[in-house]
Amino acid sequence: MRLNTLLSFALAAVLLAGCGFKLRGQVELPFTSAYVDAPASTLTEQLKRSLRASNKTLAPKREAAEVTIRLSAPSRGKNILSLSGAGRVAEYRLEYKVNMTVLDAEGKELLPTSEILLVRDFTYDDTQLLAKENEEATLFQNMEQDALRTILIRLRFAKAGGAGKVQE
Repeated sequence: MRLNTLLSFALAAVLLAGCGFKLRGQVELPFTSAYVDAPASTLTEQLKRSLRASNKTLAPKREAAEVTIRLSAPSRGKNILSLSGAGRVAEYRLEYKVNMTVLDAEGKELLPTSEILLVRDFTYDDTQLLAKENEEATLFQNMEQDALRTILIRLRFAKAGGAGKVQE
């Protein structure tokens, strides 16, 4: 029985390694110092924390940094997606949007301005008001985390000298 279990784990490990699976780790970023040019927000603080965790120096001034990461103010939107037969809201669409640009020390674009737009739909029931408000807040927090992951992935292509321009 123990041998079967051991063989099962070994087989699973071989299959996972063969398919290219690897644990998600820190993103490798091609710069040593960065200046974050962004309005105060949770996303900005999380980005700074992630950069510090990746052993990147956060420069106090734009001139002292290898790259400048410019983010627009994140915006949140909420639109009615559908109504019930009684004319009440049945579904909402939530949107979270932020623009990102990365510049080198001379001010040249390493990554052109790009929009990160995340959309989530959720059902609504006004008889469960508190639960639906909590669900909405959780969805916005998740979208913010997804935006941070997207920013970090895009930063992998921010190579000095312009060689890191993303082809879209």
